Amino acid sequence: MNRKFTILVMITTMLLLIFVTVGLAKPVIQYNDKYDIGPYSIDNPCTGETFEYTGTVHISGQSFTDSSGGFHSKAHVNIHVVGIAPDGTEYIGSQIENYQFNSKLLHCEDTEIFKISMISKGKEANLILQMRFHITINANGEVTANFDEVKNICTGEKP
Repeated sequence: MNRKFTILVMITTMLLLIFVTVGLAKPVIQYNDKYDIGPYSIDNPCTGETFEYTGTVHISGQSFTDSSGGFHSKAHVNIHVVGIAPDGTEYIGSQIENYQFNSKLLHCEDTEIFKISMISKGKEANLILQMRFHITINANGEVTANFDEVKNICTGEKP
């Protein structure tokens, strides 16, 4: 399993922690950030080969705390990646998600699943990069659980 793809998990987890920490200090936070990702390698279960991909993650939204100390955040996440296989096949990947997070005081628990469809521009089958992550933060602001799981799924043979 390719663990380098967990950079997206790390970005999302960092943003979540920033939202919690900074969100409690200010009533409303607007954000609009773009991050470059890669180059990273991915194992393609469709072909048995490994190829590299690069891309960008664009995150925009706002966070705020309510009068009882609850934290709320809404974000729009837009991911685009491009990869080239050793045989020259180009893969274009994208995912768009609207993300919402709510917590009471510092305690929070969140599980997210991201699926990036890597569409083959050649004869090879398409590929899905699936990433699941979970984080739990207790009332003292300590991370008590944090895990991720990455799967590369072949979507079948092309004719």
